Amino acid sequence: MSRVLAYCAFQYGPQISVPSMGVKSAPVHVAACAALRLLWSEVEWPFNPADMQKNAVEFHGVIHHVFNQTAVIPFRLLSVFEDETALNAFAAEHQERFLGDLERLKHFVQMEFVVYPAPGRKPEDKSSGTAYLEQKAGLLRTIEQQVQDVRAILGEMSHQVVVREARSGHRVFVLVERGREEAFRAAVKGIAVPEALSRRTSGPWPAAEFLSESLKTPQIAGAR
Repeated sequence: MSRVLAYCAFQYGPQISVPSMGVKSAPVHVAACAALRLLWSEVEWPFNPADMQKNAVEFHGVIHHVFNQTAVIPFRLLSVFEDETALNAFAAEHQERFLGDLERLKHFVQMEFVVYPAPGRKPEDKSSGTAYLEQKAGLLRTIEQQVQDVRAILGEMSHQVVVREARSGHRVFVLVERGREEAFRAAVKGIAVPEALSRRTSGPWPAAEFLSESLKTPQIAGAR
């Protein structure tokens, strides 16, 4: 059984190249709807779980081939449609939303940093519930202060910021102008990391965290 695997959407430009092969060496095709372009491949379905890591690398390779040239809206790895007709219908239904976000984000990329407790520095004093909670609260305050310090030094470089709290720490997504990635890394690196914490920086990535809410939902709904 085969399915249509969608990789990403982007705004047409004559200079933009697309890769010839994608997941499982399947040919990459281009679906066109007005100025919107969607990349897809016909693949055998379902995927073999043993090949998922390799498939994921191939999938993201297609996305980054285009992302290195222009803004893209990535689909999730398992965003498959029944056939090309279903994909084209989805593109036609949501083209205005896709093109609106692509136009808004065309000069930006997503950079990230994660702040989390250093290995071995999580609260360990469980002799009393009060002591443990005080340690945990103090570590959380340190993490929050570190996030504030980095955000302050980024200043006007960060056009928009999304902070997501997790059990292990805080993950911060920053919308940065394309071409300022090194300046972002240098700014973050310039902030000292408290002994109790660790910090990791990554990017650039497609600006997936900054898509409009009206677009995030149909992306999910369109997948099978």
